[in-house]
This record gives sequence, C-alpha cells and structure tokens, in this order.
Amino acid sequence: MSIYQENYTVYQPALQLPLSIVYEDAIPQNDISRTVKEVVERINIKKYIDISARNSYGYNARKMFECVLLAFALHGYASTRQLADYCRNDIRFMFIMNGFKPSHMAFHRFIKDDLKYGIEDIFIDINQIIAERDSIDTSVLYLDGTKYEANANKMTFVWLKSSKKYRESCLKKLILLVEEINDYFTKNNIKRRFSRLCLESEKLIKFESTLLTEMNNRGIKIVSGKGCRKHQLQRYLEQIQEIRKKLEKYESHFKIAKGRNSFSKIDHDATFMHMKYDYYNHTNVFKPGYNLQVGSSDGYIRHLYISSDANDVNTFIPFIKEYFEAYGKYPAKVPADAGYGSFDNYKFCKEHGIELFMKYNTYAKEKEPINDKNQFRNYRIKPDENGKIICPGGHEFELEREYQQTDGVYERSNKLYRNHNCESCPLRSKCTKAKNGRTLIVNEELIGFQKEVKQNLSTDEGKELMKQRSVQAEGIFGQLKQDKEYDRLWRRGLSNVRLELYLVAIGHNIRKLSTRKVFLDTSYQN
Repeated sequence: MSIYQENYTVYQPALQLPLSIVYEDAIPQNDISRTVKEVVERINIKKYIDISARNSYGYNARKMFECVLLAFALHGYASTRQLADYCRNDIRFMFIMNGFKPSHMAFHRFIKDDLKYGIEDIFIDINQIIAERDSIDTSVLYLDGTKYEANANKMTFVWLKSSKKYRESCLKKLILLVEEINDYFTKNNIKRRFSRLCLESEKLIKFESTLLTEMNNRGIKIVSGKGCRKHQLQRYLEQIQEIRKKLEKYESHFKIAKGRNSFSKIDHDATFMHMKYDYYNHTNVFKPGYNLQVGSSDGYIRHLYISSDANDVNTFIPFIKEYFEAYGKYPAKVPADAGYGSFDNYKFCKEHGIELFMKYNTYAKEKEPINDKNQFRNYRIKPDENGKIICPGGHEFELEREYQQTDGVYERSNKLYRNHNCESCPLRSKCTKAKNGRTLIVNEELIGFQKEVKQNLSTDEGKELMKQRSVQAEGIFGQLKQDKEYDRLWRRGLSNVRLELYLVAIGHNIRKLSTRKVFLDTSYQN
C-alpha cells in the first residue's frame, strides 16, 4: 500500500559540527596557521586585549588576533579589507575564526581599540616564546637601519629654514607697518601709539581690536567688493590680520617640527629623507619617511626602533636602552656598519660591557693605498707611537690648546694642533687653504676606540660577525621589501606607524619560526 501526501517536503537531519572540527583534517600539521595558534595560546593575552564578549568588534579577541598575525605572516602586510576577504575565502582563516566572517570595520576597531597600545609588550612576549622554542644566540644583536616612505605625497614638505626666513621677513614688514600707522595717527591727531615690539599673536589681536575701536568711534564701516573704497584704517587692519595669520602659521611649523628640519603636511611625524628609490623619475630625492632600526639574532627580529631622525648615529643609544628595558640585559656584541660609529656610541658600549664591532666612517678608506689625493686627509695624519703628528711635508704639528667638548651625550677632551710650517711648504696648495697653518683636532680616547674596533674586526670572529650582519640584518629588509613587496608605510602618525611595523615584525618572526619548526620537529624525532 502506498501513502501519498500533498505538500510534503523531505527533511534530512544533519549533525552541525563546528567548522574548526570540519577543517581540522584539511589543515596540515606543519601549516603556519597552526604555528600562529600555538604561539598565541601561550601568551597571557588577557593582559593586553579585552577578551570578553562586550567589546567594540563583537568577536573573540584571541581569534581576531590570530587572524591578524596569520595575515601578516603570510603576506608581510594586510589591510583590514584584505583580512575580511581572507576570512571569507581562505580555509586557514575559516579554521581560525570557526566560520565567522568579521567585516573590515570589525578588524579596524579591534586593531585600533585593543591592539594598538599593547603591541610592543606582545612583541616581546612572542619573542620570549620563540627563544624557548628555537635556540637563538641573543648575545649577538645584528643592527641595521632602513628608511620607509610615509603615506604622504612628496610635495607636501615644510622646510623649517624657509619658515624661519619667511617669519623674519614678516616681522620686518610688521615693524615698518607699525611705524607707518603711528605716523598716520600723528598726522590725523589720533592720540594712540603702538610699540614696535608687538610681535606676539596676543598683542597683535589687541592691536586689531584697538584699530576696530578707533574705526567705530569715527563711524568707519568695513566694506568689501567692487566699487567700495576702503578707509585707510581698514587697510591697516587687513594688513595686520594677514601678517598675524602668517606668523601663527610659522609658529605652528616650529611646534610641529620639534627640532627637526622638515616635516610633511599630511603626516606631521614624517621627516623628509633621502630614499634609495624614487618611483617618480628614478632619482635620489627627498621624500617623507621614517627611520626604522632593526636588531636581529639568528634571523629573528629582536627589537625595533622607529624615529623621525634621518641619521642612524643618533638612534643607537636609544635603541640599545629600549632593548635593555625589554629584555633586562644588554647584548654582548652589536655588529653594525659605519653609520653607527661615533665617540658617544663607543663610550656607551664600553660603559655597558658591549664589545666594539661597529665600523667608523673612515674604516674602509684607511685600508686604501696611500696616494697623492688621500695622503692629506685627516684620517691619514694621526699621532705616531711617540705621540708626534707629522704632516706629509715632514713638518710636526704643535699642541696649541686643550678644551672640553660638551655638545654630545658624553663630555670629551680634545686637543687642537697647529702646523706653523705651512707658509713655506711646497705642498701647501694640496694640503690646506688656512692662512695661519693647518689645524687638527685630536681625541685620544676616540683614537683608542677606533684601534679596538680595527683589532676586533680583523679577527676571524669579527670577519664572521660582519659577514653574518650582511646576511641576516640586510636579509630581513630584502625579505620584507623585495619578497613581500612591503616597501611603503600605510598608516600615518608615529604611533600608528609603530603599530604597523611591530605587526610586520611579528609576522616575520612567526614565518621564520614556522619554517624552522619543520626542521626542529624533524631533528627532535631523529
């Protein structure tokens, strides 16, 4: 017997399993997504991120953090829209998010509200976990720097020298204008006088209000447009207002610059620096950027220092101080190129037990053979074993005076030598143009530091360290800029740039650990 029923819909019950279980077999055991989960699970993430459900993005904070790290580890950099797209289409992100698909605004709020202020501590914790998982020689810290172009147009520069020049010009115009206004008041029997020292913004505002009061007392109305003749007092008022606005603009430039020589109108923390590559016309021009210092050990990024200083030599001491605050100890050796060699940096290393493996600016030139061009350079004319300084012409320099130099981090004792035999020397035209004889400034302590550097770098250990510095420190920049095509910043402002670069560094370290993990697991099994 057959039973027929109208409007019958077949319903087949199914067991709804979490997608993380469904994708468990689809994700290989050595996949980088599992490395991300392993690292994040060992972090006490409650210290840095609100993991409660009552957050601004509405998803599990740990899973959101794992997605961000996985994206940066895979691609070098990922925007919030790319993160949202990965959660929809990439099985590894589906595995982490358990099938949930956060929007790009959810990732934006997560990064902005929770991740921004604790990223440096998270970076240090992850490095500690990596150091426990992999054998890293942290006694050697390879240091190198690079410049990253800021997210700002290169034509948005503000040069402080120009602002200073324009400000002085405005002040001169203001003084002349005040004298002209006083002469006008005298001719028209107005019993008011203004001081030529009213150069501050507040005094100029009072100046303007005084002119307005005088115009109101005389029944003078402010007019504008064609066919309206302006009164002389109105012209003076408009000139004062124009000068005041310009002076306020230049004063704001000095406040924004904070001692720098330039900044960008779009990103105030970015400084104009020389870049190696220019995509406009392939020339070496100034572009807004940040100076990134990276310290690495065995291919892992151990510390970052981001600044607006275009010179590497000034970043060494704050970099090492931050490293000490992060890990509680100083590295034993810091191999670096000639951009970091200076008296202050050498002195700092000697005080904190760091061996000198940093080249100085004339290290390579001293190895060149002596010829007619370089024999007159200062680095060729140094005290001999007896402390005497002999010039290429065979004349001895005489000590003129000793003085203390205090413009650096450490006070240094310098000696000023002068050669009194230059007048009759046949090599004078090639050696110096000084009228009273050539002078030399000698710092014996710095010469001792440089001798120690040369001795350390001439050993087999020193040669190997400098070779590894080129491979590891510069290799990291090659991986980020060339392999991952991360050669320009996306965020603006120093705090946001710091967040971005720390995420990039964490991604690099996890990618390195994932590669090493296969080798470590194989070695452990063997």
